[in-house]
Amino acid sequence: MAYFKNINLIKVIKIAVGTGLAIFIAGIFGLNYSASAGIITLLSIQDTKKSTIKIAVKRIAAFVLAMLISLAVFTLFGYDIWALICYLLIFVAVCMFFDLNEGLSPCTVLVTHIMAEKYMSFDIVKNEAALMLIGTSVGIFLNMYMPRNLKHIREYQVKIENEIKYMLDTLVGFLSDENNRVKLEYDFDSLDKLIDSAISKAYIDKDNILSYDLKYFINYMEMRKSQSMTLRYIFDQGKGMKTRPSQARDLAELIFNLVPKLHESYNAVNALMDLYFVKEKMKNSELPKSREEFEDRAILHSMVVNFEQFLEIKREFAANLSEEEKNIFWNR
Repeated sequence: MAYFKNINLIKVIKIAVGTGLAIFIAGIFGLNYSASAGIITLLSIQDTKKSTIKIAVKRIAAFVLAMLISLAVFTLFGYDIWALICYLLIFVAVCMFFDLNEGLSPCTVLVTHIMAEKYMSFDIVKNEAALMLIGTSVGIFLNMYMPRNLKHIREYQVKIENEIKYMLDTLVGFLSDENNRVKLEYDFDSLDKLIDSAISKAYIDKDNILSYDLKYFINYMEMRKSQSMTLRYIFDQGKGMKTRPSQARDLAELIFNLVPKLHESYNAVNALMDLYFVKEKMKNSELPKSREEFEDRAILHSMVVNFEQFLEIKREFAANLSEEEKNIFWNR
């Protein structure tokens, strides 16, 4: 069953039905080489709406160039294999220069029809133009239906936020542990994979929704990834702490109060203010009485600085959102 997970059943159906439909439509109009319309549809069905439309536009532009180049080449050199080679030398170079590589295969297939006919006329060009139009139109039409990943992205958000809450709970337990029994450990690699997967699905959904941009979700996932990297650094620092200075309890209390508020619409401004008072209290504490306490408090101070960065990442994310984005994505 694992093998079937890699099969995009909807795309398989689109390609099969679309190819047959394009050939059928071309046959109804009495076009020559009607099977080519099906091949163009097959090549036109992409993974996203935007990529399908983008490639269709490029192929139409490439078709115009192909007809002009083939007219010049066939007129000068005749309708044989050497003329086709000459056509390809020019057409491939032009497509590469104008970034129209997606038009190479279908346009060359259409040009071979002209070579097979041994002459070029308005009716022949019209036939090839109709094949291109039908093939690309059917591909675009079928790709207007595209399953959205929005529900899955929201599920990813919940999973990621729960993982970050779990990390913060672990950090609270570590900082509050006076007996040095709590281990500061977490599988950050698994979280990174989860976030990368969410980012990938957000990009796909962004290209499938033509009415509005889903860059919000991409920026959100990137924000969480940056926070994860900061927490990884905090965990690595904490592992070097041999004891728990009394000041660690203040940071633990702040984080403990923060965990229930950790969701996408929390701007972290209040938490940054609370952290400022924690830093001031640490600054006014008595000097360390031993080398070990000095080293542990130095580590704690560094952890506080990095936790401030963790909160700043969220504050900046919220501050850079427009009111429209907040209304769309936060008030749901």
